[in-house]
Amino acid sequence: MGVIQLDLHYLEIFYEVAKERSFTRAAERLFINQSAVSIQVKKFEEILGTKLFDRSSKKIKLTYTGESLFKMAEEIFEKVKRTEKEISKIIQMGKAKINIGASPIIAEPLLPKLMKGFSEQHDEIEYEITVSSKDYLIKLLKEGDLDLVVMDNEHIVDENLEVINLEKGPYVLIGSKNYDDIKDIEKDPIITRKNIPNNNKAIEAIEEKFGISFKTKIIVKGNLEVIKGMVEEGIANVILPYYAVYKEIREDKFKVIQKINEVKDGYQIIVTKDKKELDQINKFIDFLKDHKLMN
Repeated sequence: MGVIQLDLHYLEIFYEVAKERSFTRAAERLFINQSAVSIQVKKFEEILGTKLFDRSSKKIKLTYTGESLFKMAEEIFEKVKRTEKEISKIIQMGKAKINIGASPIIAEPLLPKLMKGFSEQHDEIEYEITVSSKDYLIKLLKEGDLDLVVMDNEHIVDENLEVINLEKGPYVLIGSKNYDDIKDIEKDPIITRKNIPNNNKAIEAIEEKFGISFKTKIIVKGNLEVIKGMVEEGIANVILPYYAVYKEIREDKFKVIQKINEVKDGYQIIVTKDKKELDQINKFIDFLKDHKLMN
């Protein structure tokens, strides 16, 4: 015999009869007439190919199979009741969930503070976070696995995506020591991030402003924490967006050698146009617009 597929409609009728031990009371609870209940139970027995009630007795009595099915049905409908209560609670509380993607340069220094502030304002909204490369995040966004992406500025042209630009801040040249003469910075190595256009512009702006040329450039791709670690160890200086190192600057782990106002960088939210209509997405976007990350 193959696997039996239970019809919940028939199962519910059987369950009510078995629970009440009465076709009449079951019919009243189900708001249908007694003959309909009897017909449906017989139909269910035919589908299962077995008897569920022992009809040789005047009282409603379950067969062995009927007793086993009743216990399982009881568990099923108890779970249904709990589910209904939980769903009602979620709806009443306005609970929701968002899947957020973030590029590493945003996620590592800022996301903990950002999500703490958002949760304090909107504890009814749960979230999941994916930290990855910008290209991969956009791919997940388009496939519907993410609701929105928070990342450093990127030129994106896609009719299905909406780009919301947020605050911008300066680049800063940071190191582990102070300089009496700013021109002495050219003697020490500087970390360059070859694949970041604004980083190269900021280096050029410093060189042009002070008439210097950095003697040693160390190319580091990828992990921001590795770059910070190299600066902390005194291996080299680096130019980064202020938002990427604001915490270390406040804790005096890094020295701001020079602020570069000529080159600025900020954040953007990328969201698919259909998702932008969701209430929880709008709450997160509004929070990000109002929350000054660089304060």
